[in-house]
Amino acid sequence: MYPLLICSVIALAVSLERFYHLRRAEINTSRLMNQVKAKVARSGAEEALSICEETPGPVARVLAVSLAAHDRNREELREAVKEAALIEIPRLERFMGLLSTIITISPMLGLLGTISGLIKIFNVISGGEIGNYTALSAGIAEALITTFTGLLIAIPFMIVYNALSGKIDDIINEMEKRATELMNYMKSRGETDAA
Repeated sequence: MYPLLICSVIALAVSLERFYHLRRAEINTSRLMNQVKAKVARSGAEEALSICEETPGPVARVLAVSLAAHDRNREELREAVKEAALIEIPRLERFMGLLSTIITISPMLGLLGTISGLIKIFNVISGGEIGNYTALSAGIAEALITTFTGLLIAIPFMIVYNALSGKIDDIINEMEKRATELMNYMKSRGETDAA
């Protein structure tokens, strides 16, 4: 039960940290794009860069790289944006592997407790204490409680994991969509070289 308790505390801490981090990473990307496009139209890419630098989150940071590299040809610009995204994605997915591992091992730890409880039951029976209901019920309780606890940890945190993964995928899709939109906009304005 102690390893299961440790797993549940770690999973809860990771889940809360990830929800907090992803909540801070979410922004209204449509409004940001409108502000950036308006600034580019009025003052150029260098001025629009300040909007992205003042805005928190991975989408704004990827757009900032796109604006900073606006004078490169399209292929170099695409590579710069790709590198920026490769820096942001691990930040978004931080600790998700740990959460996945806890979800996987919690039922296994519960099964380990079940086996331990069954061994105690068989030791009671083999010792000729078949009438010792207290010892038998303690072994049965250990077998059932650990399995129940392992599943109780794994099932809700699987739901949390899927919700977090969905949020991460949404943010990654927004990064790609908005970076492409900005590159196309800059190209149409003649700010970048044609492909």
